[in-house]
Amino acid sequence: MKRLCFALILFVISMASFSANAMYTEIGAAYGYKSQTYDENNKNQTESLTGSVSLYFWERIALELSYTDATAIVESKAFSTDPKRTTIQRSQILGADLIFVLADKTAFFQPYVKGGIAQINRTQKIKIEGQDTYENDPESAIAPSYGVGVKLSITDSFGIKLSYEAWKTPVGGGSQTDDSAFRAGISWTL
Repeated sequence: MKRLCFALILFVISMASFSANAMYTEIGAAYGYKSQTYDENNKNQTESLTGSVSLYFWERIALELSYTDATAIVESKAFSTDPKRTTIQRSQILGADLIFVLADKTAFFQPYVKGGIAQINRTQKIKIEGQDTYENDPESAIAPSYGVGVKLSITDSFGIKLSYEAWKTPVGGGSQTDDSAFRAGISWTL
């Protein structure tokens, strides 16, 4: 991961030297929340916060660096007489993506596509009612990431962003999971 961060910093510095006039920066914050209830004994909720910095080298191409902190809580019982099992998973995702915007900077509706790489760190704590609480070993993985979104440009410097992003996360045994998130947020262009 240190090599990835170092390479990204070198890339940003070298791109900045091309033309200071063509480069601008956008910072953003996004929130995601999802709640599902099967019945009174089986439900889950997920909440995430994301901060990002996008460095635009040309009007439509940017390098976005982001950090996401997400928590998922799953409560379950097979039968009403079973002890309740609560699983709390926390994920921290550090991402680096190239973004291609499909409209001019002055357009109100600015759809975009993105792709890159993410480092995902996960921890999981399991609580069983009336029994001990235990934690699984932390997991860390590097995974490809991709997504689509749209920015609604309210003013020259302020916008609303909606996005869908996904990661192919490696898990034990050589398999992968498809993790994804819908997000809504705001952005400022500096």
